[in-house]
Parts: sequence; C-alpha cells; structure tokens
Amino acid sequence: MKKCLFALSGLMVLGSLVACGGSGENVEGTPADTEEVVGDFDATMARETYEAACIACHGGNLEGGAGPQLTDGAYSYEEIIHAIEHGKGAMPPQNVDQEEAENLAKWIEAQ
Repeated sequence: MKKCLFALSGLMVLGSLVACGGSGENVEGTPADTEEVVGDFDATMARETYEAACIACHGGNLEGGAGPQLTDGAYSYEEIIHAIEHGKGAMPPQNVDQEEAENLAKWIEAQ
C-alpha cells in the first residue's frame, strides 16, 4: 500500500510540474522561444518544412489527398526519409536539406 501511495503522490507531483511549467516564460521572466521541441525533433521546424514541401499532396493535417495519409504510424522513419530523398511512386524527391528531412521524418512518424 505504501508503494502505491508513493507512486500516486509522485504522479501528482509530476502532474503539478507539467501543469505549472507552461507559462511561456523562462527563468529571467522574458518570453521563451516560440520554437517547440518535442522529443528529439523540432515540431515548429518540421511543420514549416511540411507546409513548404508536403502539404499540397498530403493535406493540412497529414490526412492525405493526392498523396497518402501520413498519420497513425503508416510509415517508419526510414521509409519517410527514403521517400523524401528518393521519391516514391508519383512523388518526386523533395528539395530539403538532410537536417530538415530527418527532423520532418521524426515528426511525421510521431503523428
């Protein structure tokens, strides 16, 4: 029972930290950067790359259109990188640098 209470109180503390951590300000009180880094990819940069190179065929919410849907883990990181670099089917290779391609692939895989 003590282990359960400890685990529960730990989750409550974690929840409090998460809930309180979203002020948008850094320690000095100035606004934090607007760049959103989630896990090991930069979601803001990925979204910008997606909007520039992918949105016309894959839709605003990765739902598909002329190109396939990119959500629900349909493609692995490796498959996404390969498609970006070499094209796939009617999709031509995309003109994005390696860092952007890797970041985009991680972001799409996470959707």
